[in-house]
Formats: sequence, C-alpha cells, structure tokens
Amino acid sequence: MHEVIVRVCTASVGAAILVGSAWVGHWPFGLVVLAIALLGQVELYQLYARVGVKAWIATGLLVGAGLALRTLIPNVFLLTAIPVVGLVLWCTFTTSEQPLMRLGATLSGALYPTALLAFLTDLRVVPGFDNEEARILTITVLVLVWASDVFAFFAGSTWGRHALAPTISPGKTWEGFYGGIFGALVVALALGLWVDMPIATIHLFVLALVCTLSGAVGDLAESRFKRVAGIKNSGVLLPGHGGMLDRFDGMIVAAPLAYMYLIFVV
Repeated sequence: MHEVIVRVCTASVGAAILVGSAWVGHWPFGLVVLAIALLGQVELYQLYARVGVKAWIATGLLVGAGLALRTLIPNVFLLTAIPVVGLVLWCTFTTSEQPLMRLGATLSGALYPTALLAFLTDLRVVPGFDNEEARILTITVLVLVWASDVFAFFAGSTWGRHALAPTISPGKTWEGFYGGIFGALVVALALGLWVDMPIATIHLFVLALVCTLSGAVGDLAESRFKRVAGIKNSGVLLPGHGGMLDRFDGMIVAAPLAYMYLIFVV
C-alpha cells in the first residue's frame, strides 16, 4: 500500500507540472518536455553502458536537444548536422574500439526518447488548430495515456491472470491491457461530454485507442531494453516509478502517433 501511495503522489506532482506548463504555453511546456526527454536519454545511455556500449553522451544530448527544440526554435534542428558529421569523421579515423556501435548508440538516444517525446511539444502548436484548441488536444493526449496506464495497472493488479508478453514483461497481463483500453475510452467519453473538444467524438475515441495501443507498445519496448540490460528500473529519479523512461515509455510512442493522427486524419 505504501508503494502505491508513493507512486500516486509522484504521478500527481508530475501530472500537475506537465498539465500546468501545457496550459501556460508552448515554451514552458516545451522546456519541461525537453528536460524529461534529456533525462530519459541519459538513462538510455546508461542501459547501453550496461551491455558494453559507451555512447558519446555530451554529443548525443546536443543532437537530441537540437531535434527536440524544432518547434521552439525554428530550423535549429539543422544545426544537429554539425555534431553528427563530427561523429562520423571521428568514427572514420579513430582507433578506439566499437566506433560504429558507439555512433549507433549515440544517435539512437537522440531519436528515442528525445526526438519522439518532443512530439508533445509539437502537439502544443499542431497545425490546423488555434492556441486554445492545441492546448486542449495536448492535455487530452496526456490524460488519455495516463488514464490507460492507471486503469491497466489496477485492472492487472486485481484481475491479471494471463501474461501479455511473458518473455518480455511477465507482470503485464491481457486483463491489464483490456483495462487500459476501457479506461481510456471512458475518459474519452467523459471529455467529449464535459469539454468543448475541437475534434469530433469519433476521433476522440480513435485517439484514445491510438494512445492506449501505442502506449502499450512503448511500455513493452522499454521493458525489453531493461531485460536485456539486466535491470528492473531505468533510473531512480521518480519515487515509486523508477526513472524517466519507466514513467514516460508509453508516451514516447503515443505522442508521435497521436500527432500524426491529428495531422493526417483529423
């Protein structure tokens, strides 16, 4: 029970910071997302180190920050070509071991989680919607992913019997997965009834499914990474949750897919 209380308190504080910054504006929200993404990137590099691959952390963070700041500072992502080219040249002429593996680890960290999680920042200024509509949609995506997580956790804890992916994450169950879908759809219905949503109800339901399914994939992917590295949590920054990757693994995949759904479908 104590662990659940700690988990809820940590999640509540984090949710308040994210929702509050999203409500205030694009820049405050973007900087909060950037901080979360870069901390998650460091955790990923630590996972790489545990399997014997040492990334160039400082350069990787520079590239990740450039990719994540794409909507806050237009065209800044173009500057990431400079450190990337520098890394390629270094790999060409260095005599150190594993240059290609280190290059791959460094650049992959800039993409996952940093560049993907930054789609949350993109949501805050999603084309085709004004500032108020983008604010509502951003908070909606956050709430749907969280609702899926919460319902999946409690459904799995209460009724979980059948493992979803036993070789990857034995604690994840089909009952929890279905509970997450149910929870996200219920919250989507509530939002449709009580909030002046800028999208049709049917799109809201589809968005709930997108957030749930992609969130589950992100959760399993991070579980796989941790299993390969032989650890339980990616970090210790968040009491009751572990690290940033543990808390935002689902959001890393849900954010870009939700953004693409709004752009290409809605």
